[in-house]
Amino acid sequence: MNVYTTDKIRNVVLLGHGGCGKTSLAEAMAYLAGMTTRMGKVTDGNTISDYDKEEIKRHFSINTSVIPIVWGDTKINILDTPGYFDFVGEVEEAVSAADAAIIVVSGKAGIEVGTKKAWELCETYKLPRMVFVTDMDIDEASYRQVVEDLQQLYGKRIAPFHLPIRENGQFVGYVNVLQQRAKRWKDNGEVEKVEVPEYSKENLGICREALMEAVAETSEEFMDRYFGGEEFSEDEIRQAPCECIRWKHRSGADGFECSCTRHVYTDGRHCKISSESGKTFLHRNQCKVQRGIQCRL
Repeated sequence: MNVYTTDKIRNVVLLGHGGCGKTSLAEAMAYLAGMTTRMGKVTDGNTISDYDKEEIKRHFSINTSVIPIVWGDTKINILDTPGYFDFVGEVEEAVSAADAAIIVVSGKAGIEVGTKKAWELCETYKLPRMVFVTDMDIDEASYRQVVEDLQQLYGKRIAPFHLPIRENGQFVGYVNVLQQRAKRWKDNGEVEKVEVPEYSKENLGICREALMEAVAETSEEFMDRYFGGEEFSEDEIRQAPCECIRWKHRSGADGFECSCTRHVYTDGRHCKISSESGKTFLHRNQCKVQRGIQCRL
């Protein structure tokens, strides 16, 4: 049995409107991580997340399920939450225990009330988040419309990391905006590297520029480099600093709240802290924490 230290454990909550595909996403993640040998379906009532009799009968989640996934040397606890507002208590409990969130949006249904509620919860709990668009294999799905609607709601904070490749109405691959590379699914389910399609290059340039601008706004140093015409490295984009907010712990200890990582006091209380430009702060309980490092003194 593998034992994981706290710096190798992450809790990631799946949020979104009912029926947007959270449980199916969790099922796919478990399968790709090798935790299961087959992918279940909500309609068949055989997913690892919806195991309750009522969930199987109704074809939607009622309780929050915890699905442990091992990826590399890290254990990721996926918290699959209900999407319907009748079970909002389950959702809030999961969010309070999470380190990050994935907001799931249906490419067919687009932005829904549950999408906005999920974002509001992440804002309330200062959770870092990403948006995952599902149903891309459906003809009526519009990835571009989802991105535009999200940008209209939340501004430049929304920057696509991937673009879909569609041919003859079929979802056949994707373009990595960060790496500017494309991959396509083969008939046997494997993925092969391919050239970025000509019809995707213009949109790739637009999305990459939006991504660079979003990264630039995370710090004055990045902003100066952006206006100076410099390119950010892949590592810099992935580890872009986040906005930190001064806060008070319930015990009265001073701290800094950060949307990118969680730290733990010596007595086990959770304390979200970070700093400006990687500076180190010393808390009253002598717990020394630096940006991006889980403190377990």
